[in-house]
Amino acid sequence: MGSFSIILYSFLMWFRWIGTIALTIIIMFWLVSVAASSKLSLPKVLGVVGSGIIAVVMFWILPTVVNYARSDANIIVPDHPIGSYR
Repeated sequence: MGSFSIILYSFLMWFRWIGTIALTIIIMFWLVSVAASSKLSLPKVLGVVGSGIIAVVMFWILPTVVNYARSDANIIVPDHPIGSYR
């Protein structure tokens, strides 16, 4: 694995964890505000929880998709200079 790959992988893992934590905090504040304003209306609360779960799952999948794209790009454009085999 090249230096750029290591940097990209580290950034994507950092991005995944920080983003998931931030989304969780935002969704919790949103859930509390919706629950307080609608006096705990069950459909609204379940809608907020469902959309929050979908958002976190999609955010968790995003770095994996980028990592797959990076590894596929490595097949098309090799990670080593022309004439060098490792």
